[in-house]
Amino acid sequence: MTQTSKEYAEALFELALQDGNAEEVASALELVEKTLAENPSYQALLRSPAIPREERMNSLDKAFGEHVPLTVLTLLRMMVARGHAAQLDDMIRAWRDLAREHRGESVAEVTSAVALTEEEKAALKQKLEKLFSRHMVLNCVVDPTLIGGIRVVTEGRVIDGSLQNKLQQIKEVMDS
Repeated sequence: MTQTSKEYAEALFELALQDGNAEEVASALELVEKTLAENPSYQALLRSPAIPREERMNSLDKAFGEHVPLTVLTLLRMMVARGHAAQLDDMIRAWRDLAREHRGESVAEVTSAVALTEEEKAALKQKLEKLFSRHMVLNCVVDPTLIGGIRVVTEGRVIDGSLQNKLQQIKEVMDS
């Protein structure tokens, strides 16, 4: 994530707080993110310096003009006009991070060998919230190379309960 994308996100977040429409901005950014993800050719159009700026601006107005708050549209136009369209995804991620921090939430990246059940997710979330004294949002992914167990990365810490890690620890003890 670049400093530029963080600065755009901070500016938009401050405006959303001032205007009292953070939830509306969050929904608008979800729409932008979804539109860009589903239309790679549209992303290419916004990023292309070969397309006249006015055409790219008109494209933004048509795609989002009636669907997002003016502050979001203005920011999108500014990023595209300044050649920062490639950083739109990073800006949206940075905005989400700011919103979570504002709400006192943290994201826990959870990697497991198999998909966790809803009960397992709820129990893990509860334990993490108690450990870190914060509301946690779990982002769960499956990585079959773990063999078994889970690995959690949050708040700059790694909690590695994977079978792979336990085997590595046993190996280190045996080697010493």
